[in-house]
Amino acid sequence: MFGKRKSINDVFTPRSSDVNKNMYIVRESLEKELIRSIRGSMHSFLFGESGNGKSWLYKRVFSEHEIDYVVANCASASIKKSIVDEIYSVCVKNGSVQKSSYSETKKAGIKAVGTAELAHQGNYEIKQEDKLIESFKSLSSNTNSKPVVIVFDNVETIFKNEDLMSELCDIIILLDDSRYSQYNVKFLIVGVPNQVLEYFSSAKNPASVGNRIEEISRVAGLFPGQVQTFSEKGFQDLLRVNIGDTQLKRLAQHIFDITLGVPQRLHEYCEGLSYLIEDNRWEYKPSMLDLADQNWLKKGLRENYSVLEKHLNADETVSGRRNQVIYALGKISNHQVNTTIVGEQIAKEFPNNAPESNSGIGQVLSHLAKGEKPVLKKVAHSKSYTLTDPRYLMCIRIMLHKDDETEIVRKKMFKLN
Repeated sequence: MFGKRKSINDVFTPRSSDVNKNMYIVRESLEKELIRSIRGSMHSFLFGESGNGKSWLYKRVFSEHEIDYVVANCASASIKKSIVDEIYSVCVKNGSVQKSSYSETKKAGIKAVGTAELAHQGNYEIKQEDKLIESFKSLSSNTNSKPVVIVFDNVETIFKNEDLMSELCDIIILLDDSRYSQYNVKFLIVGVPNQVLEYFSSAKNPASVGNRIEEISRVAGLFPGQVQTFSEKGFQDLLRVNIGDTQLKRLAQHIFDITLGVPQRLHEYCEGLSYLIEDNRWEYKPSMLDLADQNWLKKGLRENYSVLEKHLNADETVSGRRNQVIYALGKISNHQVNTTIVGEQIAKEFPNNAPESNSGIGQVLSHLAKGEKPVLKKVAHSKSYTLTDPRYLMCIRIMLHKDDETEIVRKKMFKLN
């Protein structure tokens, strides 16, 4: 293959804050929705599970459309105990001195007694301008009065802090005041829980806060076709690995199944696999996937593995109902599951050994939702469950396999120490 091979660390960048332009996968629908929201009359809310690429998404969109922005980190606001102070710190240049008082010395008048000059000193307070207005002024001067976005990132870190969430609500309301709105500032709120929007709708007057925020579609994992494109870019185009089309398609499907298409996990997994290929003189072999799975499990899923291991049946029997349920969970793509959905999957996966009824499945699901580290959590006001962490699904798909002949679920023997 032609062309210079890139460094693995330049191709797969799991924790890079900067957008990896070579490996960025376009999400046309989300990008279009975000820019239209930013240009609209409301503030915007972007949410999705950690690692799904929310930061890269808005940074890419703002760069493409030349939108000026600054990032106020809510985790930093939590430390400062003030959102306004965090806004101020990212808008006003570091090191700028804000004078708070001055002193003035006056000489005595002509009626002073004796020949010595008398003087007195007066101290005067300088009225400080509103920090929020000062921040907006600074932004406006740096962007030539163009519209500018303040991104509130990691909003989940203050979600349970009533004081900071209330402060954020107040700031959102203030932006309709002419003293603040003249600076053309928009807000983009970025975080994990979509319940934040529900909070805004109930914490203050819904007409004052909830109706000022527009929710962008959830940022989820990449689709199988996008993972295929990601694999082609990384392995073939940039690392110059000679992988045939059929093998590449199988590789991409395996990567998708394991990582669920979560961009950060894609970069993590492919980085590890790339080192295995490099050690083999840049020749890829399908047998490398088992070792890549094991290495990735050790690196990022160790705790999830330990929790799941405790839930498995001690003996591997055909009728190991708990193992069947956990294995079935790994095959279900639904965001929420219940006894019926799991029962249908078990009947599909174990046609010769599936029970005649769904008896016992509900008990297993309930068991998985208990303890200090539950695998599942109950969905409010329903009989459904959802995973507490998507990494449990990734882990199930790596650690369990089914013997097609006996239909027995077995745990792959990984040495995690």
